[in-house]
Amino acid sequence: MGALVQSLALSLAPLAVTAGTAWAQMPASAPDTMQTASQPFANDAADQLILQASQGFQRGDPKPAQDALSQLRGNLLEPWVAYWATQPDLMRMTQADFDRFAQRYPNTYLLDRLRNDWLLELGRRQDWDDFAKVYPDFIMRDDPQVQCYDLQRQFETRNRDTSAEVLKLWTGQKYGGAGCNSAARSLLAAGKISQHQLWLRLRRFFEDEQFKAALSFAPNLPVGAWQGIDAAARNPLRLVLNDARQGVPRSGLHRQFLVLALLRLGQQDPEQTMRLLLNSFTALPIEDRAAIAYRAARSGALQLSPNAAMWFSQARHIDPDYRPADSTLEWMVRAALREHDWKLVEQASRQLTGADAQRPDWTYWHAMAQRELGHPIEAQALFAQVASPWSYYGQLATEALGMKISLPASLPTPPQREVLEQARQPGFQRALALFQLNLYTPAVREWNFTLRGLSNEQLQAAAQVACNQQVWLLCINTSERVKGGVDWSQRYAMPYRDAIGAAAKSANVNEAFLFGLIRQESRFIAGIRSWVGANGLMQLMPATARWVANKIGMGDYAPDRIAHVNTNVTLGSAYLDMLLQRFGGSEALAAAGYNAGPGRPARWRNMGLPDQPDLSGAIFTENIPIPETRDYVKHVLANATVYAALLTGQPQSLKSRLGQVGPQAQQQADVEALP
Repeated sequence: MGALVQSLALSLAPLAVTAGTAWAQMPASAPDTMQTASQPFANDAADQLILQASQGFQRGDPKPAQDALSQLRGNLLEPWVAYWATQPDLMRMTQADFDRFAQRYPNTYLLDRLRNDWLLELGRRQDWDDFAKVYPDFIMRDDPQVQCYDLQRQFETRNRDTSAEVLKLWTGQKYGGAGCNSAARSLLAAGKISQHQLWLRLRRFFEDEQFKAALSFAPNLPVGAWQGIDAAARNPLRLVLNDARQGVPRSGLHRQFLVLALLRLGQQDPEQTMRLLLNSFTALPIEDRAAIAYRAARSGALQLSPNAAMWFSQARHIDPDYRPADSTLEWMVRAALREHDWKLVEQASRQLTGADAQRPDWTYWHAMAQRELGHPIEAQALFAQVASPWSYYGQLATEALGMKISLPASLPTPPQREVLEQARQPGFQRALALFQLNLYTPAVREWNFTLRGLSNEQLQAAAQVACNQQVWLLCINTSERVKGGVDWSQRYAMPYRDAIGAAAKSANVNEAFLFGLIRQESRFIAGIRSWVGANGLMQLMPATARWVANKIGMGDYAPDRIAHVNTNVTLGSAYLDMLLQRFGGSEALAAAGYNAGPGRPARWRNMGLPDQPDLSGAIFTENIPIPETRDYVKHVLANATVYAALLTGQPQSLKSRLGQVGPQAQQQADVEALP
């Protein structure tokens, strides 16, 4: 089970509309027990052709789309079929082919999607003339590989030095990427990117465990570089111990291999790396030693080592002027929080720059550090910047200001004329038709593209279009874009209220907690199915559902009922209750267990230090080492806090939901394992 609203590999239950049906014919409601839709839903012959075209595209075969296109002229989803017919043949496409598509489908998402793909292909071909013709009309401009190809084009055709821009984009991509790697090679060949800058990039490849990408740049380095890079990646300990015996290599090239090997070893064994760094390799340049120390400390923090904060402090001592990446500073904050080292929290959070420095998470923790260090006025000002009733850190900041979480009045319902205006938008119509066919990824992309440039009132109206059709994922996600207020009926919708309420009561699970978890799991799409096979509102895996059904005595359970609303929430809430019992009622641990499996939080709960074993739920959650689970727990508990306020009409406390987290009692450790 997982936070599938963050995934692009979902299958959605059918809506009551076909691709060729006008929006106005869609019903405003659907049965409370919507059936599972593990397979796409075809309502007529046109739908079947569209699904066959999509399936062909997924396996790289354009023929079904090409054959269907002539039969689907005028169909609402014709542009998608045309895209599927073209895209797998991209390597054989010509500029004339692209121009014909642009003339037939102007002002559509599919045109800009194909424009993105075509620019990547033109960049691969190094066809800068056609690239220059197509690029100015590119609307999305959110693909860094296209941006890199454009910078390469500007360098090669206009002799513009784009090295600084390429380096920034190239370094920001974990894999480098075809476009950015190509631009970097062009600039390297011309001497615009130095060997020193290349070695720094190779270090990032090692930190991200992208060893093949690092090896691919060996031809741009002196002879013998390939073997040294390969040795550092494959057996770093042997290389490091050999140099520890013989001393730091005098050769600059071999010293680079040592640094790469130490970075690699820092991921595998941070404790040994720090010991070697502080005792055997003091002759390395301090900047290199600091980079290695920060990398080892970050690995230690991810492994929840009790020494991680100390290692970060040692890294700072090696070179006080060295500035690690923001992602490393974030783990420095987390490690310091586990040790309650508020001075280190303050130092690390102060070093964050740009957008990261303004993020509510680090603003909140910086404020906490200020308060703990005796600067209440500064802390209050920072808390006030973040405080809000609907976000995780906003709720924490609200309570830090001494207030409970109360909800402001809802925004008024959007005007019906505006809802009807948005319902007439072809992009929204196509998105809803795609949802009906369970073509989730295309639907979300089409919808989001159509949202561009809308005002607050228009966004709220677009959200209402989705709400009216019970496409809750688009309803909620669109409502979250509205600024200056919240329409609670949209942003925190409560469909299937009777079924969810009954399941919560039967399992003795807090109803708001259950709503908060379902909102994050499935956005209330009853027939949703993940790529790993999790089903329904509560995203149950078949084996887990069968196990729980047996435990609670659901004798009439059958696998084909797994996504039925009543069955799904009955089984899911029963499993959630088992997790709550397993973790002593902790909603933070139970939510983590629901997302990552119960075994992981059972280990994570021991992340406190020996002399301070118990942590606040907020510090525990901040240190969850799996990013998806960390964000999941935050969203679920913040959702639950809002739902509790909506359901009870009373002020709420996120802090009390988070509670305290510490080692488990022996009697809890001996209970039966959960799946």
